[in-house]
Amino acid sequence: MVDTIETTASAIAAGANLVKMIRQKFKYTVEDLAVACGLTVDELNGIEMGEDAEPRKLHRIAHSVGLADDTAGVAH
Repeated sequence: MVDTIETTASAIAAGANLVKMIRQKFKYTVEDLAVACGLTVDELNGIEMGEDAEPRKLHRIAHSVGLADDTAGVAH
C-alpha cells in the first residue's frame, strides 16, 4: 500500500492527472467512466487535461468508482 501511495504521489508531482490515473487503475475507458459517473466524454477529457475540475464533478467520479470523497480530495 505504501508503495502505491508513493508511486501515485510521485506521478502527481511529475504532472500526472489523478482522475486519469484512477480511470486507468480501474481499467475504464473515458467512455466507460462517462457512463458510470454521468458526465460527458468531453467533460472527462477536460478534467483529464486540467481544464475543468469542479468539485461536484470530481465527487461524481470518485463515487462512481467507489472511492470515499476524502480519498479523492473532493469537497462537497
